[in-house]
Amino acid sequence: MMNIYKNIPMPLRRKLLLTVLLGLLCLLIGFAIYLFANDRITFYLSIAICIFSIYKVIMLYYTIIKHKYETVYGTCVSIIPKLFRKYRKIKIMDDNGTESTLLLNKHSKIKIGTRYRFYFKTSNNIKIGNEYIDSALSSDCFLGYEELSEEKHSGNTDDIKPSEKAD
Repeated sequence: MMNIYKNIPMPLRRKLLLTVLLGLLCLLIGFAIYLFANDRITFYLSIAICIFSIYKVIMLYYTIIKHKYETVYGTCVSIIPKLFRKYRKIKIMDDNGTESTLLLNKHSKIKIGTRYRFYFKTSNNIKIGNEYIDSALSSDCFLGYEELSEEKHSGNTDDIKPSEKAD
């Protein structure tokens, strides 16, 4: 079990841990409110949030263990902010010169010229063609990212050492 946990990439491990902690924190706060204010509804709602967060962790763990996620490597070449939207376009270029466009949360701390590894759930979402609708349909697909520091990058991803960044 511990061996499996060590093989999980750091951004995905961090997402698992933070989701569990968020659910337990909601449960703890709901229980404290129940004790001090005798408010059952808040306690029941906090139990529901805790159950849903544990369900989300189980599903994410299953996705990671079954390797049902994709990894995208590349250097950020441009960031296009979208007004009045919750996301922005990030253009990355891989080692072969292929450019890809990602739609990420506008609060992601991506820098131009920096190399990243992005993690996405594998999905079979249908692309409508409308950028806003496509991003809404795939909003749960983004799992996290990490900044890569290059020492002797020769096109092989084994030479890259990740620093700890996550979504």
